[in-house]
Amino acid sequence: MTGTPRWVATARRPSRVLVVGGASLDVLHVRGVPTPSAGGAGLYAALAAARCGADVTMLAPVPSPMPDPLAPALERIRWIGPTVPPEGLPRFEIAYDEHGDVTLFREHLGAEPDMRPDLLALADSLPGGIPAVAYCVPFLDATLQRAFVRALRARECLVAANTYLHGVRQQPAVVRATFAEADVFFCNEAEAEVLFGRDAPRHTAAGRLLFVTRGARGALAVQGDLATEVPSPPAAVLDPTGAGDTFCGTVLALLARGASPVEAAAAGCREAADEVHGVGPARLWQPPSPPEVHLPVRVDHDRLDTVARLLATTPAVRAFDFLSDDLPAPGDPGALDWFCAATLQQYGFWYGDVDGWTGPMTATLGGVRRRGSDHLWAAYLRWSRADPTVTSPARQATLTEADLAAALSSDEGVQPHPMLADTVALARAYGRTMLEMGWTPASLVAAANATERPTAALLALLDHVGGYREDPLRKKAALLAVILRQRPEAWLRAVDGDDVPPIVDYHVQRTCLRTGVVTATDTRLRALLASRRWMSPDDEAAVRRACAEAVRLLVERSGRTMGEVDWFLFQMRHRCPELTVPDCAACPADPACAHRVVLFQPVFRTTAY
Repeated sequence: MTGTPRWVATARRPSRVLVVGGASLDVLHVRGVPTPSAGGAGLYAALAAARCGADVTMLAPVPSPMPDPLAPALERIRWIGPTVPPEGLPRFEIAYDEHGDVTLFREHLGAEPDMRPDLLALADSLPGGIPAVAYCVPFLDATLQRAFVRALRARECLVAANTYLHGVRQQPAVVRATFAEADVFFCNEAEAEVLFGRDAPRHTAAGRLLFVTRGARGALAVQGDLATEVPSPPAAVLDPTGAGDTFCGTVLALLARGASPVEAAAAGCREAADEVHGVGPARLWQPPSPPEVHLPVRVDHDRLDTVARLLATTPAVRAFDFLSDDLPAPGDPGALDWFCAATLQQYGFWYGDVDGWTGPMTATLGGVRRRGSDHLWAAYLRWSRADPTVTSPARQATLTEADLAAALSSDEGVQPHPMLADTVALARAYGRTMLEMGWTPASLVAAANATERPTAALLALLDHVGGYREDPLRKKAALLAVILRQRPEAWLRAVDGDDVPPIVDYHVQRTCLRTGVVTATDTRLRALLASRRWMSPDDEAAVRRACAEAVRLLVERSGRTMGEVDWFLFQMRHRCPELTVPDCAACPADPACAHRVVLFQPVFRTTAY
């Protein structure tokens, strides 16, 4: 596997973060008043990561005796490094204008220049060695940060780095070299303009992540050549110090826990918006703030518990083995490539007009009338039998619209897919990214299986693969993982506690709404769901995220696997269908169901499901 294997480190050493760079004693001018405060880019990042539940070690000069403003850090993080007197700590004085721009910056570096890569031996000696994710703050000398990044890369952990405006102005070539070597790189818009030109870059090398913070406008999360704008919640800024470092620490903690890059960035934006309400790291000393609940959709926990008990006590609940006449036979030598290429096309099997949903996608293939995913599977199987190489990454990278139209065409020669252009784009992105990183389906599975948590490792790798990386909730990536685990070949090793995230498509959303495990509390949204009309991105996200949480809780409270719960919910499409009256008497969920059969799934075009 010639691409970066370090993404599997998050599955090898979960939820552990090393921060290289430390604390300072600062004076912050808050609304014109000089205010002493704890500070330091490393401290902000370390506290933010710990606040998100990570096991954090900070490598930095350790003052003895410990100054009172820094003492609370010892209750939250592991602090290792050379001992220095308190006066050896860096000290900064910072003032901002009404726009949050720095107007005064005085610095005393203290013992920072004494930091050197051989101090990593202290982290090497920790139980378990170097953590899964290692982050190096920007030092005044950018060459020192680059030396740390190189030393960390040699330890095969996931390596992240940040920068700051002084560094990119004084040593732009060194910072660009660090950007090229880090697995994850952070900067703000002003720094990005100096490094890359007026427009923030919307691409980075395959297998690398770039996060560009944009103040009140949130952040840009870049995965290879895919860029996603992530909004920030509104914030009443009291002190902007440390907002960017809080974003970094939060993102790294979430990546270490296995979150997708966009989900991690969204959490980073929320935590940064919360942090600026206090002075210095005051908010980071506190437990995380509970989220404000003003959502138009919520989980009904009483109903969910009823369904979970039914799931737990129904003997017939099982996981699908992904064997059928429309799928490759067990032992087919091309089956692994086939599933990796075909699963990413499992989305969008319905038609709409200017008002909303008009009907499911159906087509006749081999004399059988098939719907949606069944047609896609059968069409890909027919295609691969005619040309066994067609699902290889190399072939997928060069597919044309004519290729896909012919492959998906019905017995009558009609191409039925309503999103053919997207199908072509995803196939090509899949093939291109796999080739760029030197990956094959077999090498992905082998790299994942070499870790303690193969499923988590596979999901982390798929965050860099076209066709899978686009969905922060990872529906298709999770579907592929359960296929690889549940097929007779058992390509992906199953490990207790290493399950997939919720697999939420539109059938599962319809099931969640009709059974009542999810409730639309907003009258307007409920009317949209019942009328099958087009929905806004915000409304769709509210419904889908509530359903994802409900499915996660069904797994947790029933004791079933995600594969078992997903197949139970997905199969209800036959008993509670889109077009005809539900057959409640034949439905195993009937005793626990709220029977809200007028409700429908979100009508929203996406390649995620």
